[in-house]
Amino acid sequence: MKKYIIIAVTGLLLCMTACTDLDVVPYSELAPENFYQNREQILMGVNRIYTHAWNSVGQGGYNRISETSADQLAWVNKGRHGYDGGVHGRQHYHSWTVDDDSCWDPWRTIFTGVGYTNSIMDDFTRIDFAAAGMPDEERAALESEIRGMRALFYMKLMDLFGNIPVTTTVGTPVDPPTMSRAEVFAFVEQELLEAARTARPLTKANNGRFTLAAVYATLVELYLNAEVWSGTARWDDCIAYSDRLIRGEGGSVNGTTALDRDVNVTFSNVNTDASNEILFCNASDKARGRWVNPVNIAYYRERDIINSDYGGNNGLIVTPTTIESYSDRDLRKTEWFFYGIGPGANQGPYLNLATPDENDYVIGTEEFAGLPLIFCNKPIKAVVDVQGDRVVITEWHSPEFPGDEARQLIEQAFNGSNVKDYIISDFRENNHREWYLAGGYNTSDARQYTWSEMNDYRYMWYDCKENSGGHLIKYKTGAYTDPNYGNADLVYYRLTDIYFARAEALMRRNGGAATQEVVDLVNAVKQRAFAPAYWESAEATTNGDRYTTATLTMNELLAERGREFIMEVKRRTDLIRFDKFEFALDGWWDANAGYGDGSGGSIVKDPTRRLLAIPLNAISANRNLIQNPGYN
Repeated sequence: MKKYIIIAVTGLLLCMTACTDLDVVPYSELAPENFYQNREQILMGVNRIYTHAWNSVGQGGYNRISETSADQLAWVNKGRHGYDGGVHGRQHYHSWTVDDDSCWDPWRTIFTGVGYTNSIMDDFTRIDFAAAGMPDEERAALESEIRGMRALFYMKLMDLFGNIPVTTTVGTPVDPPTMSRAEVFAFVEQELLEAARTARPLTKANNGRFTLAAVYATLVELYLNAEVWSGTARWDDCIAYSDRLIRGEGGSVNGTTALDRDVNVTFSNVNTDASNEILFCNASDKARGRWVNPVNIAYYRERDIINSDYGGNNGLIVTPTTIESYSDRDLRKTEWFFYGIGPGANQGPYLNLATPDENDYVIGTEEFAGLPLIFCNKPIKAVVDVQGDRVVITEWHSPEFPGDEARQLIEQAFNGSNVKDYIISDFRENNHREWYLAGGYNTSDARQYTWSEMNDYRYMWYDCKENSGGHLIKYKTGAYTDPNYGNADLVYYRLTDIYFARAEALMRRNGGAATQEVVDLVNAVKQRAFAPAYWESAEATTNGDRYTTATLTMNELLAERGREFIMEVKRRTDLIRFDKFEFALDGWWDANAGYGDGSGGSIVKDPTRRLLAIPLNAISANRNLIQNPGYN
């Protein structure tokens, strides 16, 4: 019997005074038969599935390995930070092993989610719902949620590991055997179709729960990847369930289901109230500790950039080729990343919003300590002179930001209240004129490299600096003084997913060629990333920003999926579906650097790495598991 143990202080004190009375019935043991006495307690049991979902898709679950094994995000080594035993490098270069946490963490956390769903389904067989005041319709809807979440957990496990065991009851069988990927696919599909029968449409009241919209969206993802996961393409089914969602048959959080009007509202801290396109999310409430915590993507002093109450560990960066894939007119480039030099709120140099001094700048803390913080991909060098009490830049070298505006902004920051004295003092005492804001250290060692050598250099995973790459700011926490601070819901599926899935299915059904219908679907999403006047101009078409049937190729569709869905945990699955997971993309950052040790350069290009290893811990515990090819 499963027991829910609640130990009260008074009960503990009573036990201390009567510990020899072995006939005492402990009132603190709660089994399903006596716990679920009312509707609130039943919902408490079901809600455990959703609270665990934060963990199963979080830092050590599905999300991390799905992002860091792809080409857009990397947890890089930055000086004395970020190596962590080489685990992030093994993720980046596909060199993980059977005893790596990269495999074990998603296995154990997602299977724990499966365990919670099986447990509550088992509890439901013994609950007297009528006595608890819950009508049959609501009970059936809750069972649909549980089935749907279990199907989602299994789908993610199937995606990562392929052949896995499937169980629907707690503890039986003891050592479940491995099922083929096609069999797991069939199980997931059947569970979702069954869940759809009694699922409730999405409304504001049930936002964050696995509603009919979530069922349909999960089926769209399942059918989009059916050829990889089951061996049989299901493009027509993908289109059919996409159409249901586009027609609004799954319900909506706010009014009619529609694409959001701009690139930020879907990920804002008021997205629950403002977004029309969210189909399934994990609801946030920072006051209760449930929020899209940016610690792993934030710079150490990000609190100073946006006036928040958190710092970061400066872990994940946006890779150079990803930043370069956005055109300069694309609003996503300036709205979703801390990157570059310019007047935008997310461009450096950054005024320190956490201090009352209006001329105080956010400065580096490691290789560029004391200097204005700039996130970039290439070296920056400024040669200075001191004229009176003012720092003047006499030479400006930046291949990424060569313009006079960038030079002026940095000169202004060099005269900031917390920067100027440092530069002037070093100039007068040491005649220090050359300052590197990126690329080289501000020491004699850095100047052993000529500027042309540094200019031509691309960082690789193991030798990045504190400001290398872009940093994500796609989810908007807001300032800590904002009443909605940190309350952005974590989006799993949105209507944009459905537009892109339908477009891809239509293209693949048409031999990889785009029809006008496909172009209209993708352009309907993309247009919000550009100023209206530019989007309607001939220049937008000439530049390739607005697609035509000729310019929207399969490769371009993959590229645009990458730009739109960055940080939404789709890229690994997309690359595999497009047969690009072995870094078969032009200019994919450092994939072909030529270092063979698995943590310092070239990628492992064995296609068996499209599946993770079945963890050694799991195989040791279950003799019926079968290891994936390439890991024996």
